[in-house]
Amino acid sequence: MAVGNAMENLQEEITCAVCLDFLHDPVMLLGCGHNFCHRCLDRCSADAAGAGSCPQCRLPFPCGSFRPNRQLANVVAAVRELATPVAEELCQRHRQPLTLFCHRDGILLCTSCAKHRAHPAVPLEEAARSTQNPFSRLQERFEASLKALQKEEERRAELAATADETRQEMLTRVDAEKQKLLVVLEGLRRALGEQESQFSIRLGRLRRGLEEQRRGEAAEMAWLWQRRTELQAKCQQPDNILGCSLEEDSGGYRRATVTLGPATAHPQILVSADGQTAERRESPSAPLPSGTERFESLRCVLGRQGFAGGRHRWAVEVRPGPDWALGVAWEFVSRKGCFGLSPEQGVWAVGQWLGQLQALTWPSPTSLPHDRVPRRIEVALDYTGGRVAFRDAESETKIFVFPPAIFAGERLRPLLWLGEGPTLLTLCP
Repeated sequence: MAVGNAMENLQEEITCAVCLDFLHDPVMLLGCGHNFCHRCLDRCSADAAGAGSCPQCRLPFPCGSFRPNRQLANVVAAVRELATPVAEELCQRHRQPLTLFCHRDGILLCTSCAKHRAHPAVPLEEAARSTQNPFSRLQERFEASLKALQKEEERRAELAATADETRQEMLTRVDAEKQKLLVVLEGLRRALGEQESQFSIRLGRLRRGLEEQRRGEAAEMAWLWQRRTELQAKCQQPDNILGCSLEEDSGGYRRATVTLGPATAHPQILVSADGQTAERRESPSAPLPSGTERFESLRCVLGRQGFAGGRHRWAVEVRPGPDWALGVAWEFVSRKGCFGLSPEQGVWAVGQWLGQLQALTWPSPTSLPHDRVPRRIEVALDYTGGRVAFRDAESETKIFVFPPAIFAGERLRPLLWLGEGPTLLTLCP
């Protein structure tokens, strides 16, 4: 009775709950532990990705969450072998059925073999009753498979415990590194706080310095405005320079010896060897040496000498011809591009344009009422007073006086400009 129940239980264990047949290529679901045929489980999958629910307990399982059960496959094979009827075997010598069993030698015998040989043989039915159940070996194999499964589960549990220990160790190390990082960040925070304090101190000092500089600039602007007012008032007084002769220095103006600087001359201006004459010419075939001093667009040339103080005067001889201009300019007046010659651009000059004598004022030139263009024009520079004046050197009559300017310590140099036609300007000795 017990053997029959064991066989039923065994048969139930190796039967697929889907196809109700012996398990074929059995696989075990890792989530619930139930076993099914691989093909049946594929048919029960909910989608093409292989996910679904257990046909027996309805527990969902993701794709790939089952493993082949090789031990159970071996048990199924053994049961199949026992369940299959075995063809009756014959003795190869006597060609008689093997109906006897020898316990001593553990072999099957026919009746003739038992007679001729002294074998303690008994019928197969008696041998089956006297020895262990014919399914005992199958049961042992099944128990061995169960033990193997238990060992596999224990091994997985050990691996999981080891993984937990490794994970815990990693978490401990991460916490330690986190504490180190927090210490470093705290040090950086303190360092940044100290730097911020230092920057605040430096910013306060800089702000105070800018305030002092602003007050100094305001005082300087007030002084310049006062100086401008004084110069405007002085401008209303009679011109001392207009009474000076070229031979006498009664106005405190010194006669300056002025020569022209060829390095500043536009390529279409030819400067004489002694630096006294500037003449209009065509562009030279060979390009002149380039430099920061040479004028590139305006046909201008500057004097070698520069003035940063005092009173100075010099004369320029003007020969009849097309347009020209003469006067003074900032030492670092722009050498590039075309622009109008005016005090706005750092140039104080008078000249001839279309036969009319003009003062090159800003924003437009001022026409000068003269019957004829002087042949000799004197330039008078009062650097301290901020004035530039021009007069006819022959008749000693006033030509033009520019309003007072503030030169702010920058050097001024004599300037000549030549127009389109053949022009010749000569500095008087």
